[in-house]
Amino acid sequence: MKKNAFAYILVITLLAFGCGQKTIIEEIQAPEKNEVTFFIDNNSDSPIRIRFYRSMSDSLEADYYTKEGKDTLTIPIYQPEVILISHKSIYSDTLYVTKGDSISIRLPKSGEAFQLIGGRKSISESGTSQAYLDSLYNLYISTNSEFKPLEIKADFERINLGLPMTLNKALLDTNPDSFNLLVEGLLNKLSEQRITQEGTSGSSDWNELKLDLEKRKAFYRLMSLLRWTKSQEIKDRAFASTMFTDESIINSRFGLGYFQNFIIQIVLEGKTDRSRSMEYINFKEAYDRLPNHIPEGELLKIARERSLYQMVEYKEPYGEISDYLNEYMMTYKDSTFLEEFTEQFLLGYEKQVNEKVGLNLLKEDGSVIRFQDILIKNKGKVIYVDYWASWCSPCIEAMPYAEKLREEYAGQNIIFVYLSSDNDQSDWKKAVERYDLSDLENNYLSLNHKNSDWVKNLKIQSIPRYLIFDTHGKLVEADAPGPKDPSIKTLLEKYIYAQD
Repeated sequence: MKKNAFAYILVITLLAFGCGQKTIIEEIQAPEKNEVTFFIDNNSDSPIRIRFYRSMSDSLEADYYTKEGKDTLTIPIYQPEVILISHKSIYSDTLYVTKGDSISIRLPKSGEAFQLIGGRKSISESGTSQAYLDSLYNLYISTNSEFKPLEIKADFERINLGLPMTLNKALLDTNPDSFNLLVEGLLNKLSEQRITQEGTSGSSDWNELKLDLEKRKAFYRLMSLLRWTKSQEIKDRAFASTMFTDESIINSRFGLGYFQNFIIQIVLEGKTDRSRSMEYINFKEAYDRLPNHIPEGELLKIARERSLYQMVEYKEPYGEISDYLNEYMMTYKDSTFLEEFTEQFLLGYEKQVNEKVGLNLLKEDGSVIRFQDILIKNKGKVIYVDYWASWCSPCIEAMPYAEKLREEYAGQNIIFVYLSSDNDQSDWKKAVERYDLSDLENNYLSLNHKNSDWVKNLKIQSIPRYLIFDTHGKLVEADAPGPKDPSIKTLLEKYIYAQD
């Protein structure tokens, strides 16, 4: 592995001095590549996700997914980064990488952990001051061994959070002075400034990352203390930093996380809704309140853009998002953002998205057709429909099997139709490219998946979902087996070779 990707060119110049020759070897250092390369050997039947922590202003994709088998990813990178490597059944690994790194990620079929080569597994912290803060924090935070370790399991990650932790209130009551020292130390770390040196790189980049990591640790420890103590003083002082009101947070490595907490604790005054399946944050209200906390300027503009993105993430009504987007445009008149946002989140297809009758489908070229048109065009053929999304782990797991199924029935009296329920058009297109669907004729994004009576009547409430239509265009299997299920071949052949 070439850890720093420095290339050296040997320039040999032959100079004649009288009867003899002298060889001069000049060493020239080539520019370093602004990228990191991942070589993946995934022997499981589920994808691996590589997640980068990005700033508020960073337009680079934050999450990358690799299918089973061998894969290579080359990702732009301009400074040392923190990445999280995750898989639905393997504990996540954190790795520190920088430009020019080559990282090998292997997941054996029966493995319980990733086998990693390259990058850095850890970064040393700042000596005695950090050790002192760690000891004070551990003094006041206790674990309850009566419970099992906490674990997160999601479509693309499994994280062991350890034992539940809580504040040692008895110690706080008897020894508040040391607790105050802990809070003061965390606040000091949060306000610590890096020493910048113009024109320097290399080790100084790693030092900047180290300080950023220590500040992030201090911030989230303060958030824990705030949650346990409900202390207004901790809240006020933690968010008193100018980081939250000037533009330095825009390019901070962990600025998105800081800003999310600022929205919850300051802009929304700690109000969130935990009654739903996921914690709900009202970014519509946040959008309205932001000017009360952030002065006019680039930070407020980007903060409102982040709020618009989060409205989509929390699946706010289409019309309400459009209203907020119109208000944004009246204020900032940013046609580039408008174009990107409307294309990404399908706001240019308002009529088709809101329509209840039938199913409207977007093609990669931007044209729209109806599902009924597919049935009419392909009358006489069996149609196997795969309802999926880029964020659906079981859907992605099935894609290699779907490809084998297509190959096995190529040229026969059957077509395969792929309907994505993604909200984000760019996520759909990236997944289509990665899972080899871009060359298929019948690959679509379902525009009115949420509003369609057709979807509601079929009770498509979860994905993946597979449907089979016979040669007359009649739905004969409303909940068919997926491509991983061996029984799917028998079922498909039943309809392919059916006698009229």
